[in-house]
Amino acid sequence: MPVSGSLPVLPGLSGLLLLITSVAVLTLVIDRSRFWMRWWQRRASRESRWQERIATRTDSNRLEEQLEDWEHSMAFGEPFFQAGALLAPLLGLIGTVTGLMGVLAQLGPRLELPPGASLAGYGQVLLSTAGGLMVSLVASVALLANRGVREWQLDELRRQRRPSGELQP
Repeated sequence: MPVSGSLPVLPGLSGLLLLITSVAVLTLVIDRSRFWMRWWQRRASRESRWQERIATRTDSNRLEEQLEDWEHSMAFGEPFFQAGALLAPLLGLIGTVTGLMGVLAQLGPRLELPPGASLAGYGQVLLSTAGGLMVSLVASVALLANRGVREWQLDELRRQRRPSGELQP
């Protein structure tokens, strides 16, 4: 049975879902990068207002509410990064399995290559797994980086709020 046409790189629904996931992860990476650039650009004014609130002995509940608001805005997108890191390799694997099913169907019941055919094109079915792994890697790095910077900044703000005589563990 001759091999007709080329094999799809990202077959079916799993390929579409992987593409959507990769676009969403990339969009969130850009959003988080812009958020943290703005956070650093406004650092001096934010810190002076924060110090002023601490110095004027603003109600500790209001200070805690401000920290919660900042934490909420800093954590934006983290659940989706987690989902992307988990689901992207699975979507890629589904694409590879369905691609391999197509390859096996083209090879026929005796699993023979047609005369003059090359195996080089058949390797394309593995691209969806590679793509899923790359999306997962980007989502994981973005998640860990965002979470680390968020915790670092919140710890700094909480440390500044402590009275100067309080001992640190």
